[in-house]
Amino acid sequence: MLKSSLLLSSLAIGRAFGADDASDSQTPRCETSAFNNPTVPGVKILSLIAEPRHNHTIPHIIPAIPGVTDLNFCEVEIHLTHPGTDDNVRIAVWLPFTAESWNGRWQSTGGGGFTTGMFDFALGNPVKDGYAAGSTDGGHSSDGYGDISWALKADKTINYNLLQNHGTRSLADMTQIGKIITKQYYGIAPHHSYWNGCSQGGRQGYMMAAQYPHLVDGILASAPALGLTDIVMANFHPNIVMKEAGFLMSQCEFNHFRKRLLDECDVFDGAKDGIIMDPEDCSFDPAALVGEKFDCDGTETEVTQVMADIVRKIQEGPRTRFGGRIGYGYAYGTTMEWIANITIKEDGQREPQYLGMDSFIATLLVKDPTFNISTLSYSDYIALWAQANGEVEWLNGDRVPDLNVLRASGTKLLSWHGIADPVIPYQISKTYRERMEAVMGGSSALDEYYRFFLVPGVEHCAGGNGAYPAKDMEQLVDWVEKGEAPRTLFAEKIDEEGELVTRDLCRFPGKMKYLGIGDHKRASSWGCVGVDDSDDENLVDQADESFLGGLKDRLAGLGMGLKIN
Repeated sequence: MLKSSLLLSSLAIGRAFGADDASDSQTPRCETSAFNNPTVPGVKILSLIAEPRHNHTIPHIIPAIPGVTDLNFCEVEIHLTHPGTDDNVRIAVWLPFTAESWNGRWQSTGGGGFTTGMFDFALGNPVKDGYAAGSTDGGHSSDGYGDISWALKADKTINYNLLQNHGTRSLADMTQIGKIITKQYYGIAPHHSYWNGCSQGGRQGYMMAAQYPHLVDGILASAPALGLTDIVMANFHPNIVMKEAGFLMSQCEFNHFRKRLLDECDVFDGAKDGIIMDPEDCSFDPAALVGEKFDCDGTETEVTQVMADIVRKIQEGPRTRFGGRIGYGYAYGTTMEWIANITIKEDGQREPQYLGMDSFIATLLVKDPTFNISTLSYSDYIALWAQANGEVEWLNGDRVPDLNVLRASGTKLLSWHGIADPVIPYQISKTYRERMEAVMGGSSALDEYYRFFLVPGVEHCAGGNGAYPAKDMEQLVDWVEKGEAPRTLFAEKIDEEGELVTRDLCRFPGKMKYLGIGDHKRASSWGCVGVDDSDDENLVDQADESFLGGLKDRLAGLGMGLKIN
């Protein structure tokens, strides 16, 4: 799950908030001798080094993570092993230099793609916002976010120990060790602790919720890769569909279908804004475009039945030869730039670019890093998927994490997923939430400790036409520390015209609907339908305020001089 060597996971890490300052403003000692080796069950510390970092810069490379400049902190690097294994796990803990600049909180950060942690990219923004924060490599190196070759031993057997580190164990180690180091540095323990991750980091957040919720007070898990094996195998589906059809579609050709689909389905929510609010309301038929002519990079191109069939099959999702669905397709309006990225050479030859599924299949299933997945037939593909479920999927148990331990712990889980996600279909998170409602007492009971939001128009962890959850960590902190459970999730973006667009995203299963009055770029011009807020206070006041906000805009636009207070 990664775009090239960037992940998308892009995580939302780094939108951490909080300003509670520790009382002691004295600068602690950032030197190795000031720390003792942490004691954690099942862990042996190999080394610990502390060094100050001054004017540290982290570039803005990953879309979801802003760059940081002039960052000053104490870095503590720990290497550890699990007795009985030969692993060497790295943990980095970043600590704001002074107690005055620390907000009193700890933040564990997640990984992206097949990496267990993202280090600088994940740690910079939390530390800038006052958190002590940590990241871990799970004991493996990685040649980019799409590389999982580290999971294959020299004798061509699977390194299940490293996969266990990656899946769950190293998450707990990092969190426990990080909080111990934080207490040693400042002289007091964090008053609250959090998890923050997207994509792989989101999956890890759900595993923290299922297995280690007592280690943190709040978990922010965005676009989670629940059922990682199924996701990776489904990512290969568009490529195998095109191979079976004998035609590799370019992004220009895919985008024509996407544009025509938006023309047809964009207005279903009441506003034409380039966003499909609910793809399930859209009954677009790609075959209706057959014969249309359009400009494709300066060349007149005609929609063929082969193109329409490819688009339809990708949207339907992977199926067995007998028609049974085994994975989700990609929602109407989703870009194909990630999982069906076809490059066109100067000579016109078209070649597929894979999104990590090549490394996964070659390493964990074929067990030959040199294997070329372009040779696979559809039957081979389905057989390998079954093999993956038998040999790999069971290890993490991340397809349907059990939240009973979370419920008993008092820890809060806040999760969101972009509906336009082109890597991890949003239906995965939606279906998981529905399953949990069915077995854990219904939506209201689940909302006490697990709240979920769908984000229209947002792609993988960030990007797209939709407004982005800009204050998700802040809202999680308010839920944990003030008891203010989020009825809505605030989102914003700057559109192509340079104007601010805001939304109050609806808690699942609610959907946003334009009120029909007011500026559609303003959150107050939208309401939520299909969500039961009867257990929340001040619902009527909140709804009236939202309605009146839109009405104010409408009256102002009419120029009638009317006012509503």
